[in-house]
Amino acid sequence: AARVSALSYLLMGSAANEKDFSAAGNELLRQFSLKAIEADPNSQFGYIGLAWSYRNAGQFGWHEEEHNRDEAFKLAAEYADKAILLAPDDAEAHHVRAQIHTDAGEIEQALAQFDQAIALNPSNSNILVASTAPLLFVGRIDEAIDRIKQAMGIDPFYPDWYHWEMGWALWETNDCGAALTEMRKMSSIPSGAHRMLAGIYACLGKEREAKEALAVFLKDSPGDTIREQRKKWEKLYTDPVRFERWAEHMRLAGLPE
Repeated sequence: AARVSALSYLLMGSAANEKDFSAAGNELLRQFSLKAIEADPNSQFGYIGLAWSYRNAGQFGWHEEEHNRDEAFKLAAEYADKAILLAPDDAEAHHVRAQIHTDAGEIEQALAQFDQAIALNPSNSNILVASTAPLLFVGRIDEAIDRIKQAMGIDPFYPDWYHWEMGWALWETNDCGAALTEMRKMSSIPSGAHRMLAGIYACLGKEREAKEALAVFLKDSPGDTIREQRKKWEKLYTDPVRFERWAEHMRLAGLPE
């Protein structure tokens, strides 16, 4: 029964965060994850939730009054490792660890860990879509797009963020019109996705819309700068020209250096 309560707390937290992917939704995920650990400290669920909440905080610059990005990623990795230790066969534990490897620029480990998560649960469409991030960084863009389409086929009721990932993939191909169409398929574009939206508008030369989109993103992530992004992403892109294109689009959208 304790295990079931822990899982239901994680599911509530994840649902809250998916519905409102912002600093506030992420804080709810963290609170529900702490409740899950209280209900059953020996099950993996609460640790998976905490790993996601700290990973999101590190990635989007949320809750910086409590920890900087590096500290957030370090906590995320520790919680993910604990989840894997408790449940080595849980695809979701490997999924969050793979995501943290991706964010840390450990692309080889990320690809291997995603393969492990997919092997443990091949029909999990969320893991398939998440696994496209390292593919995009190394320039395997067609493969990433195919994988997102495959995931959309597996789950006809797939969540909105698949469109966000596809928007990024299409931005990488320079088909920014199609990328914008994809972003607009989201029932509502969360604050975290407005940075991608700003990049797509900048790519289309729509400077005013790019600035407006970035302003929405910066409300939740006030510390973001091109320098911060360079520190985080330059090492992830195998081709530095592709990161410079992003930095150029962020400049157009008004992100400070």
